[in-house]
Formats: sequence, structure tokens, C-alpha cells
Amino acid sequence: MAISQLEQAMATLRLGLAEMRNKEELLDAQIYQFQTQLRRLPRQVVYGQTSLDASLAAMGEIEERLEDAVANRRRLLEIIKTASQELEALQLLKLVDDARSQLATLKRTTPTDEEEAQLETRRLEEFIAASSRQAEQAITDRFRERTGDRSNVDRPDG
Repeated sequence: MAISQLEQAMATLRLGLAEMRNKEELLDAQIYQFQTQLRRLPRQVVYGQTSLDASLAAMGEIEERLEDAVANRRRLLEIIKTASQELEALQLLKLVDDARSQLATLKRTTPTDEEEAQLETRRLEEFIAASSRQAEQAITDRFRERTGDRSNVDRPDG
């Protein structure tokens, strides 16, 4: 069975998101470790296990690493957000594509005077229209977000 470009893009995004979530877990563990080290170092000075100067230097180094890990996590979360939105849009497009295929099959194989077929046809057409508008809006909003275009933001339909 051949995999469509849409399905391949969705699979690629899912794999990327899994990798990103793993990286997020690693960063969370690093952040926790650095915070723990920062809490423990003052006690080592108080009880004479390390010198004041060595502890101050170590704390400065740990704080730098902590700040870097927190910043990386923040950046990573922004990338995850974007990838998740892209995946949602592709999933919506896939649903629309599937609905169009169902509609075409229904129109080809079912007599048009059957009430049930007419209801299903209307339902599919409404789903396609609504989902297409939703996908268009999501794509347009993300395009504007990326390009900084805010020209239609205040309009109810834009």
C-alpha cells in the first residue's frame, strides 16, 4: 500500500514530536538536577565540606547552566507548539480528504433519490465545508503569525 505525501508528513511530524518530547524530559531532568545542586551547595559551605570561594564559583556555573537549560526548554516548547499545530492541520486535511472520497463514492454508488443517501451527502458536504474553513483559518493564522501580518486580526471573520 502506497503512503500518501500527507500521511508521510504526518508520520514525520509524529516522530519529530516524540523526539522533542524526549528532549523536553531530558531538559526537565537537567533543570531539576541543577536546582537540587543549587539547594545543596550552601549546606556544604556551612558544614565545611567545601570552601566559600569554591561554592560561589560552582553556584555561578550551575546558575548559568540552569538558565541555559530553562531557555532551551522554552525554545523547545515553542517548536513543539508549532509542530503540534501543523500536525493538527494535516490531520484535519486528511479528514477532509477522506470525507471527499466518501462523498464521491456515495454519489457514484447510491441512487440520488434515497433519503438516507441525501442526508449522508449533506452531512459530508457540511463537514467538508466546515473543516475546510477551519483548516484555512488555522493555516492563515499561522502564516500571519510567522510573517507578522496583523492586518485582519481585529475583523470578526479574519
